[in-house]
Amino acid sequence: MDPLTLQHHNAEEARQAAVELAAVFRLAYVGTPQEHDPFYSEDRFIERFNGYSSAPGFELVTAHDQGELVGYIFGYALPPTARWWNGLVDAVPDGFTDESGQRTFALNELHVRGGWRGRGVATRLHTELVDHRKEPRLTVLVRPENPARTTYLHWGYRPVGRLQPFPDSPVYDALVLDRDSRRRLSA
Repeated sequence: MDPLTLQHHNAEEARQAAVELAAVFRLAYVGTPQEHDPFYSEDRFIERFNGYSSAPGFELVTAHDQGELVGYIFGYALPPTARWWNGLVDAVPDGFTDESGQRTFALNELHVRGGWRGRGVATRLHTELVDHRKEPRLTVLVRPENPARTTYLHWGYRPVGRLQPFPDSPVYDALVLDRDSRRRLSA
């Protein structure tokens, strides 16, 4: 019997869980070089989360075991006025950053509590969210040295350039998953 319960949340429901989400976020960085970086603080998480959860097309999926939050994933559909691509360091093809509100879903965060890592929770959360979305592509930002980068590449994401979304943030690798290529990979 599977102990995990996956649940979709709208923005209002998600904001009610912000403090609990922030705690899991903060735990993910304990013992890492980012542990004392203000960008990875709970306060900065909640500040960014409030912006993300106010965006059209926001969605959160949580994983619980007997009422305990063990992981989550969230993001939003990039609107035509999205600033998502503004921090690109590398050139991309013309039209690549054109957004319509229905073209690209941006994954903001995916975290799983330490005791649950390596048990397929991240894959289940990702699959649950991706299968629920209609956008033809997804994007995520990941630090080049983050082991999660390998997971995203395994899921079919491809690097498109480097991006720094905030002046105080690291420079991330911007990865994109084309849903059509994902279908071909799983076929």
